[in-house]
Amino acid sequence: MIANKQYQIMQFGIDERKLKLLEKESTIKMEKLRAEAAYKRLNIEKERLQFKVDVLQQRAHLLKEGVLQDDIDSELPW
Repeated sequence: MIANKQYQIMQFGIDERKLKLLEKESTIKMEKLRAEAAYKRLNIEKERLQFKVDVLQQRAHLLKEGVLQDDIDSELPW
């Protein structure tokens, strides 16, 4: 009887530790997903800004080549 009670106490302790580890694992997985989402958002923003830079460089190049501003505006965004 005493051995059974001790076993139950040990098992309860093990189950508690397992639960805490599962909670910690969940927390870590959520943090990882948040970090991955933030990384993807930053990459999208970087690509968007790079596109803007490319368009502005094209505009500047065309102006230097003597293309009229109205013609550039009608062909390129912004």
